[in-house]
Amino acid sequence: MKLAEQIRSVQIIFLALLAGQIIFLFISVFLVQSGNVKPNDELFLILFIVDLMIITPAIVVGPMIYRGFIERANSKKLTEEKFILYRQGVIIKLALVEAPTIFSIVGYLLTGSFIFLILAIGVLILFFFHKPTLEKFAEDFNIPLLELE
Repeated sequence: MKLAEQIRSVQIIFLALLAGQIIFLFISVFLVQSGNVKPNDELFLILFIVDLMIITPAIVVGPMIYRGFIERANSKKLTEEKFILYRQGVIIKLALVEAPTIFSIVGYLLTGSFIFLILAIGVLILFFFHKPTLEKFAEDFNIPLLELE
């Protein structure tokens, strides 16, 4: 399988994770705004604190783990071996960035507070910037792009 096809498979995983978050966000907004879910204001403070405790490490740790995979992959000679570690690193990084979004959406669903919605959208935007591309792969491994195509 060519590298461009393999990158495409990782992009499909990325799009599936992104779509899941967006669909969950829209369903949650619909449920809260339609009145089908009764918000519980008493949960706001604890959920907000926990949400911040999840967001901060996840945003920092995800890229750190990814860089660890990149460093391990740089010792490999073959591009295919590098890509296997790249794919693993990307999936772990995406999962760690996705988790706070899901928690923020659940916080919004339980409390109806738009603060959780803003946090979820913010992390969702950050998630979008982690989209895997052939260019990012080439940049991370210092491989000329023409060599990969």
